[in-house]
Amino acid sequence: MPSAALAAAVLTALVIFPVMARAEEEPVVFSVGKVDLLGPGPHYLDLGIGVFDVFERKSDSKRSAAARAEFRLGDKLYGLGPAVGAVANTDRGAYGYVGLYADFKYRNLVVTPLAGLGAYHQADSSDLGGVFQFRLALGITYQFEDQSRLGITLGHISNAQIHDENPGQDEVYVSFALPF
Repeated sequence: MPSAALAAAVLTALVIFPVMARAEEEPVVFSVGKVDLLGPGPHYLDLGIGVFDVFERKSDSKRSAAARAEFRLGDKLYGLGPAVGAVANTDRGAYGYVGLYADFKYRNLVVTPLAGLGAYHQADSSDLGGVFQFRLALGITYQFEDQSRLGITLGHISNAQIHDENPGQDEVYVSFALPF
């Protein structure tokens, strides 16, 4: 069962990766008041569990439980770094993507916007109009001393009208980001 394997991987990562975390201060690219745009830092494996198609915009939309895994490379250029990730839901829908992200930090609060593009496999899940889709996400997390992060990630997947149908879907996750 894929969800049992994902749960086992999440639990293993929660135990192993914090031990490997680097507790270095991240460089700041620029600041506006007390908000810093972070430069290069640790890589992150961000894992989330939540709800796919939370608002069910169409009559044939299918809300379902979902999991998300995202790898964010800590090497950034002017505060922007590459990310690659995947979303899977209990209706066997899956979405894989690549994108760019940034980290804005105020004290221990980190806000991480991401913009990406990727491919969607519908299976028994919501019809998003086609394979090629865009992704926007916003993570709001608390960063601990070991640089691990716990918070909420909001995401939106849509095709920006490049297909005939563009219902889009929104998702929400409880997320835990592990530095290494």
